[in-house]
Amino acid sequence: MTTIQFLAEWALRSSILILSGALLLWVLRVKDPSVRLAAWTAILCGSLVMPLFTAMAPRMPMPVIHTPPQPVQTPVLNYPAAPEPVREVPLQETIVSKPFNWARAAAIVYFLIASALLLRLCAGLAMSLRLLRRSRAAGQATEGIEIRESDRVATPVTLGIARPAIVLPGDWRQWDGAKLDAVLAHERSHIQRHDPAVQLLSAIHRALLWHSPLSWLLHRRIVQVAEEASDDAAVAVTRDRALYAEVLLDFMRRSGRGLMRRASWQGVPMARYGRADERIHRILDGTALSRGVTRWSVAAILGLGGPLAYLVAAAQPQSATQSQTAPQAQAETAPAAPVQETTGKPPAFDALPLKPFVAQSAPSSRPQPAPVYLRGLGTVAAFYTVTVKPRVDGQLLSVNFTEGSLVQSGQVLASIDPQPYQIQLAQAEGQLARDQATLKTARSDLDRYEKLAAQNAIPKSQLDAQQGAVAQLEGSVRADQANVENAKLQLIYTQITAPMTGVAGLRLVDPGNIVHAADPTGIVIITQLEPIAVLFPITEDSLPQVRARLSEGASTPVEAWNRDNTVKIATGRLTAVDNQIDQTTGTVKLKAVFDNKDGALFPGAFVNVRLIIENR
Repeated sequence: MTTIQFLAEWALRSSILILSGALLLWVLRVKDPSVRLAAWTAILCGSLVMPLFTAMAPRMPMPVIHTPPQPVQTPVLNYPAAPEPVREVPLQETIVSKPFNWARAAAIVYFLIASALLLRLCAGLAMSLRLLRRSRAAGQATEGIEIRESDRVATPVTLGIARPAIVLPGDWRQWDGAKLDAVLAHERSHIQRHDPAVQLLSAIHRALLWHSPLSWLLHRRIVQVAEEASDDAAVAVTRDRALYAEVLLDFMRRSGRGLMRRASWQGVPMARYGRADERIHRILDGTALSRGVTRWSVAAILGLGGPLAYLVAAAQPQSATQSQTAPQAQAETAPAAPVQETTGKPPAFDALPLKPFVAQSAPSSRPQPAPVYLRGLGTVAAFYTVTVKPRVDGQLLSVNFTEGSLVQSGQVLASIDPQPYQIQLAQAEGQLARDQATLKTARSDLDRYEKLAAQNAIPKSQLDAQQGAVAQLEGSVRADQANVENAKLQLIYTQITAPMTGVAGLRLVDPGNIVHAADPTGIVIITQLEPIAVLFPITEDSLPQVRARLSEGASTPVEAWNRDNTVKIATGRLTAVDNQIDQTTGTVKLKAVFDNKDGALFPGAFVNVRLIIENR
């Protein structure tokens, strides 16, 4: 096996392994980043040992069926060979040029690029170790991990392979306790999982298989999932997603301003990986945290990854030709075709035997009834549209949805400053407690007055006055209880939730503005796209036929086509007819409903509508 063949086979088997592992993760719906990181690491190890595993594992033949072309029996015609002219070849024409060795050139190109990538990796590793040695000891440690500081870094970074350490920027002493705890939890998670060593191994794998795009994808997935797992570890410590997102965004801005542009460092910087908006949205919109890699997770990875790696390494394509016994038997029993000897010009065309052609007619088919359509131009409209407005006044603190994304019913979309309503609730509860104490005292006096009145010790008017005071205080207590419930309701209204499931539009108000319950614009508009409606007109002459089908309860299909009437977009059903005819156009509006599971219809779009009335 040549070098090019070895590299091509390695890249092919590695690509199959990576694609199969990614498909398994997608099918099993694995969401925990720690488990996904362990699975990607197992795929990396399997790809690295794939050549050794292929050489040691027993071959598993995989038959590939090829259909050989059938031989054509043709008569053999012998013609006398014409004498070939003899030409004298000059001496200078006998020189043979040596062919170019493309395989060697390809091997040289591979080794040059691989050597350049490995050299760059070694240079980055040397730079990171040099930076680690030049950093200063901070005099602190976290769970046995050394903490160092350096003015050459703007964001926290984990450096070192054998004995990694956490290197913080020079201004880390000015951070508050929550920010420092989040950073240390993030970097400590990297070191406890040995992420620097794993990413170094992945970078070596990418340099060796640089000609395989999936090796670059594997390295990117390992780095991305490692950062997601460390983000979950930091959120678990701070218990405040907004605070951690603000800390991370600050580090990303530092990195974006050019304070940390040495991409060749072989380290794990906190501000690296992917797009900043996707990472921040994942932190803010997340509802669950990583639980780490359990024994069951390791058992599942080994149980699924081991057989998969064996199949990829041991598979050996093997061609299997179809049995030719029947054609051979026919060839042996069939009489030999006569051989015609000719000594002159070829025979005429009528001398060759011709096989007759048999014409076959196609089976007749019964004509199908053609549908009768009513055509019109329709407008796609959302099934439900809701403008989400605040129900109390106050400052908008945060907006917790992504524009254009699907929101669920009851999901918190925005938050208003709750402090004024918390104060009102406290005042209402205090007033209730005071009136309840006064009522208790008045009831005690009433009991005492009733006993004295029974002994004719006090006038009856004094007893009546006390009974009136008790009744008045009972009314005050009930009013106070209503005020408390109202204050609680106003406090609940500071969390603005989605009234239905649908797609959120563009944000209409930015955080920091003062919003009012009387604002006409609202915060966001939510539209329900599944199902979706299409409104279209028909002439008043066709209305009786359509109403008759609706009154009979028959399902009336409606088709939506594109503007050119060349592609059918979706099929729905007619649900309603408007209650009046437009006198200016002589048409009436109809409403059709489509499931729209694939999202092909969008509110505001124009479509050509075909309403099927009957089949003829």
